[in-house]
Amino acid sequence: MPNCLNRLRHEVLLSIFMIVLIILFCILNIILLDSILRKLYSTKYSVIICGDINVNYVTDNNQRSQINAVLHSYNLTGIVEFPTRFGLNSQTAINNIFIDTANIGKYELHPSINGLSDHDTQLLILSNGEKKGKDCNTTIKRKMNKFTIADFQWKLSHETWQQVLQGNDVNMIFNSFINNFLRIYSSSFPLTLVTNKMTRNTWITSGILTSCRHKRELYNKLKNNNNNATLTSYYKDYSKILSKVIKMAKKME
Repeated sequence: MPNCLNRLRHEVLLSIFMIVLIILFCILNIILLDSILRKLYSTKYSVIICGDINVNYVTDNNQRSQINAVLHSYNLTGIVEFPTRFGLNSQTAINNIFIDTANIGKYELHPSINGLSDHDTQLLILSNGEKKGKDCNTTIKRKMNKFTIADFQWKLSHETWQQVLQGNDVNMIFNSFINNFLRIYSSSFPLTLVTNKMTRNTWITSGILTSCRHKRELYNKLKNNNNNATLTSYYKDYSKILSKVIKMAKKME
């Protein structure tokens, strides 16, 4: 297949799970793959690449390094770590699935023998279920630490900047630079949902706070007047009623 290097068949499927699925066949044209990912890349949905890339991921090799350099700039990582094709004297992993493990959520990957060819099937199961929890404060922040910063620097150093260096139009050069820079920035520093614990419980109403303050005032008065039987009885009754109110408020939360 002499022309297979210049052919890349891809199918794009936008599903209700906001996933773009790219199916590859034959040898990868890395430049064409990078241009396709540049057009499809968006923080609004996740990208999954799968298929026969004809590059063995069981061993380290130059083709694998070249593909990883491109895919890592889009935060895509190969998750198939077992042989997918079995020959008489060899085992290779030329079928692979690339996903954004930071944003795709929980997933399961299983090998499956299809019985039709020497290529085994890979079954990827994505979990779209969300656990319901109590109301809480959440904020969206970018994940920044020494590891993500190092990843950002590494991706910038491996970016070719071909359209920037070889361009003639100043506006196109600027737009190309900004697009590439922001793509790498979003890939290295993904958005994460940070949950902040509530500083006060929802069952603590303004009325309960007022009653607690009044109880403390009664306690301070009682300390200075231990012989007042009326005040002592009133404090005990008030404390019992307040305790019952707090228990009921916690149950109703």
